[in-house]
Amino acid sequence: MKNIKIYCITDLQCSPVCLNRREGSSNLYGRVPLPLPEQVVVFALGEWANKEKKLKLNVIVEIGNGTVVPLGILTNKSRCLVWEKSRSKVNLDTNGASLGKLVVEVHGDTDQSLITDENSENINMPELTKEEDLEETSSTMQDENENTPQFFETMSPLPKKVKKSKKRQPPGELDSEGSKSKKQTTRLRSIKEFCTPKNSKGSSDICANVLTQKNILETKMPGPKMSYCKDVSGRAPNPTSRWGSSLCMFHNNKAVLIGGQGDKQQLNKDAVWVLDPCTRRWKYPTVTNDGLKVEYRMGHTAVYDPMIRGVYVYGGSKNCKWFNDVHFLDVDEWKWQLVKVNGKAPTRAYHSSTLYRHELWVFGGVYPRPDPHPDGCSNDIHIFSPVLENWYSPIVTGEKPLARSGHSATLINDRLVVFGGWDAPIPYNDLYILDMSTVDWSKPDVLGTPPIPRSWHASCSLSNNRILIHGGYDGNNALADAHIFNLDTLSWMEIAMDLTPLARTGHQCLCLPYYHENQEEDEVLMFGGGDNDGNFFNDLYSICISFNPVTHTSKLEAKLMEIE
Repeated sequence: MKNIKIYCITDLQCSPVCLNRREGSSNLYGRVPLPLPEQVVVFALGEWANKEKKLKLNVIVEIGNGTVVPLGILTNKSRCLVWEKSRSKVNLDTNGASLGKLVVEVHGDTDQSLITDENSENINMPELTKEEDLEETSSTMQDENENTPQFFETMSPLPKKVKKSKKRQPPGELDSEGSKSKKQTTRLRSIKEFCTPKNSKGSSDICANVLTQKNILETKMPGPKMSYCKDVSGRAPNPTSRWGSSLCMFHNNKAVLIGGQGDKQQLNKDAVWVLDPCTRRWKYPTVTNDGLKVEYRMGHTAVYDPMIRGVYVYGGSKNCKWFNDVHFLDVDEWKWQLVKVNGKAPTRAYHSSTLYRHELWVFGGVYPRPDPHPDGCSNDIHIFSPVLENWYSPIVTGEKPLARSGHSATLINDRLVVFGGWDAPIPYNDLYILDMSTVDWSKPDVLGTPPIPRSWHASCSLSNNRILIHGGYDGNNALADAHIFNLDTLSWMEIAMDLTPLARTGHQCLCLPYYHENQEEDEVLMFGGGDNDGNFFNDLYSICISFNPVTHTSKLEAKLMEIE
């Protein structure tokens, strides 16, 4: 079983999730959302050794009330199964549970190292052994995938399709195949005009080579465009003013705001809000907390896991009390749940949390209680596995950053870009990259002028492997500047912006998905924060950042030329 990996799909808009094997056991485990979706797909990849040819992998789901739902059997000849809720005869009542345990049991091999329980009873499920049955299953999966409605709008780097224009094309305008040309979006049309010579043949092949995310910035674009900011704060209801809160996107392109501290250093009682980025309107959902009051904290982190459609909230502080707990917020039922944890959990606040391969990666932060030394910052990585329900520390290589808190950590593909932060009273402006696949740190040589040292700034990933850094605290004052780091070129630029918002720190920002109206710029929403002088904000700003933005330096040079 060492060369065989089992994957599960519960949402067609999410990547397959690889199941994990516990130490000393050959069974594999994962999590599935409850209630179970209409279809669950489980498949195996890898080379089956000769001694494993007769293996039967029983796939079941254990629901919290003791119910076991059989999904099917995987074998060497039948490596994929599709379970459908409509065909299940088992009582699927979850009794309010939001997560179920997916278990793959290994049976049927003489090698005892591959079997976890010799007395386990085989589940009576049909086994597909004929090649034509396997082909029929594969064909059925393809038909279902092609005809299944799309529920979750992913943050695609390319614009959404727009309705075809019914306007008649001028006579004589034909494409390379002799048919009438179709209306192109502004972004794709500018690229096509750039890469297609006049009267040339095979232009589609030329365009295919440049229609990549990385090359969009490298194509012939208009000149630099000024980034601009506008206040889009709507009428009541609105969240109260705060800083130190968390803001993250979840399904249906909504965002959830959790926690924070406001006026008179009081924790916000209206702690959980939902934002519709399209309408810019807030809603105050009714949340069931069972007396936990999880949301009353600051300096915590919140990350959304699309597989189980919920938000993990970890750490933070409340009235000089510091936390090491993990809670789960079901954003369908709006219900809090304490996540069961085995082993010692680190105590952290003002750290960073990143969801990678459905595990929570925590870096840095402060730990005011002995952990193992009192009152200090951390530069360690701790990982929480919801599947194994425990914390562990990976083997880390490379040059580690100095201990810090209040930094930013932005994930792009498999690379986590950590910038800034401080170990009071010293702020930083260094940049480190963690290769998540190898857990290897590196400190690259960067081009351009980096931002001045800061902590508690806002950051988010933009298109084309770029990262926005806005505001923060330099140890004396709140800041209002905006910078972009390009991960492809390892370069910094400070962008100029019209109608710059007030200087702030401890605020949040997130980049919105592309829309057809938004062809040559990213739109970022920014909420809240404080000026570190007793004032807190609850305003909402829309910041539009061009793919080719005007830099702060070029704007100053233009003003100097006007004066001369």
